Amino acid sequence: MANERHTDVRGWEIDSSTRQSVHPYTKYTPFRSATSTTAANLATVGQGEIATNWVTNPRVEATDIGIFTASGSAISRSTAQQSVGAASLLVNPANSANHEGFYWESPKIPFSVNPQYLSVQVEHRGASASGAVKIEIKDTTNTIQHAVSDSSDLATSWTRITTTYAIPGSTASAAYRLYVTTNGQHNINYYVDKIMFEVREDTSAVSTYVDGASGIGYEWTGTANASSSIKKPGMSVIRGITIKNESSSGAEIVYLAFDTTASATTGIAVLAGATFETNYPIDFRDNVSVISASGTPTVSGVIWGIAGY
Repeated sequence: MANERHTDVRGWEIDSSTRQSVHPYTKYTPFRSATSTTAANLATVGQGEIATNWVTNPRVEATDIGIFTASGSAISRSTAQQSVGAASLLVNPANSANHEGFYWESPKIPFSVNPQYLSVQVEHRGASASGAVKIEIKDTTNTIQHAVSDSSDLATSWTRITTTYAIPGSTASAAYRLYVTTNGQHNINYYVDKIMFEVREDTSAVSTYVDGASGIGYEWTGTANASSSIKKPGMSVIRGITIKNESSSGAEIVYLAFDTTASATTGIAVLAGATFETNYPIDFRDNVSVISASGTPTVSGVIWGIAGY
């Protein structure tokens, strides 16, 4: 797959709509977490945010950074700083003009009679707390500026910046560039990480950052750190659970409840060292909650259900 959109979501999952007798479960979510004497959810039902990221090396984990093109600067992969993973893109401005940095160019966005919304985001960090940067959406000739973020001051911590552009309906198919550059002339090195470019039809809102290594429900569409990424929907129905109470202390009982807040009266008791498993399909559409009678026993297992669209 390539150039995914949130509307492609049905192609990311097993079709559960007409074949539930064959595929009654389409999503599995493993878990391992400490409980406490305050009830907390292990899982909640809901589609959640479906999103995509067209940038194929967004966390700069791959050593090949050829998808990024320097513009008035030198760029390199650095392991000195990172917002996520082990590396980021180090930008060394030439200090000879404004707008020094790099760009990433998208594939062509297909023609649509409806408006389409581009959203872009990065995180940046300065080698020192001086200077500023910005991000822009431009055409592939670097002559038309479609959108620009506010100026963002460099700091010795990571800062997220975003901008969006609404492509008018019936615009010809075209590629676009995401520029990350200095705002004003300066020679302060800066790092860039968590680079994201998304195309949507439903909203101009900027999604939460996505890459295939972000956790459960996130996937690369091909090779890790060399393909686009998707954030899949959550469960619409919980169909079953296996849960083990890993404690060896008899007092550390865990109570498990569905579609309510767990307590000693509403929950199923899972004794220390014991495992509880549903042995037939259940149908819950709100949450799975746990609470411990004492201490902070760890529970582990898996929840399964049906994808939500």
